[in-house]
Amino acid sequence: MLTSLQPHSIKPITGSWILLVGPRSLNASLLTAIAHIGERTPVRILDGGNRFNAYKVARAAGGRPETLERITVSRAFTCYQAHSLLESTPPSQFPFIILDLLNTFYDESVQAGERKRLLKICISHLERLEVTSGGVVSVHPPAVPSQTAIEMLDLLQASAGESIFVQPEPAAVQPMRLF
Repeated sequence: MLTSLQPHSIKPITGSWILLVGPRSLNASLLTAIAHIGERTPVRILDGGNRFNAYKVARAAGGRPETLERITVSRAFTCYQAHSLLESTPPSQFPFIILDLLNTFYDESVQAGERKRLLKICISHLERLEVTSGGVVSVHPPAVPSQTAIEMLDLLQASAGESIFVQPEPAAVQPMRLF
C-alpha cells in the first residue's frame, strides 16, 4: 500500500487497466497525471464523481492549448449514465482514465442487484477498451460503507490488471497550545 502517488507513475499500458483505490485527495495526482498524459497523446476522461477540475488540469499543463485539446471529458452522474458512456465509447489507441467510477454506483435509490449487474457490464466494456489502449480507473470509498460497496470494489479488483491502494496521508501532528 502506498501513502502517496506520483503523477508521473500513472502510465496506462495497452492490454490492461489499473485500478487506483484511495481517498478523495488522490484526485489531485490524477488531474496532474491527466495533464502529463495529454502532453504526449490524446486521453479520454470519464468523470464518474464530478471530480474533473479543468482549471487544475490547465495549470498542470502549463496552460498549453495543444495539451488541453488532447483531453476529452464525458461526465456520468448515475450508474445508468456510466454504463451508457462506456457502452458508447469506441475502441481507440488512446488511453482512458475514469475518475471515481463507483461514485455513480453508490446511489441507493437503485437496487443493489441492479447496480452490480450494471457494474459487471461496465467491466466488460473496460475489458473491450483495454484491448486497444490502456486505462486507469479510480475509486474512492463511500461515505457510508456497505456490503454492496465492498462487493463492487471486489468485482473491479478481480478484473483489473493491477490494483494500487493508496492510504490517506496521516494528519500532521499539531503541538498543543496552552492559551
